[in-house]
Amino acid sequence: MRTAGGAGEMLYLDTSAFLKLYFLEEDSKAVNDRVMSQSEPLPLWDFQEAEFYNALRLKVFWGDHTEEEINHLLQHFQRRKRKGVYFVPQIDRLDLMETFRDLSRHTPELGCRTLDIFHVACALVIGADTFMSFDQRQKQLAKRAGLSVPQG
Repeated sequence: MRTAGGAGEMLYLDTSAFLKLYFLEEDSKAVNDRVMSQSEPLPLWDFQEAEFYNALRLKVFWGDHTEEEINHLLQHFQRRKRKGVYFVPQIDRLDLMETFRDLSRHTPELGCRTLDIFHVACALVIGADTFMSFDQRQKQLAKRAGLSVPQG
């Protein structure tokens, strides 16, 4: 499913990679460079956005950032979303669940968490070509699913 409107490569960022667009961390440059090389908007679905919001709020809980700083980043995120930097893919929930169940067969070997599997399942259902993550188990699952996974 290509819902961004183009035939170029579709890049899917899991939350560990997506956060690097908003925080200067190790590998932020690699993520930003990869995103900047894309001609299409990035897919962003509801679970991914929810995980992103909570990850930002956890940074307040851990004392890494103030609530004001996080609110500023969330406003920036919403502006980028309105400008079309991201698109919300139409996801067939039956396809998503079928893909999730199929991928979960790798859990006994890889130790994947539920949201890890949902990220890879979503990438497959929406027709992503490349999956970017900094979670080793998730990267292994994406490779087994046939997605291109950049080194890092």
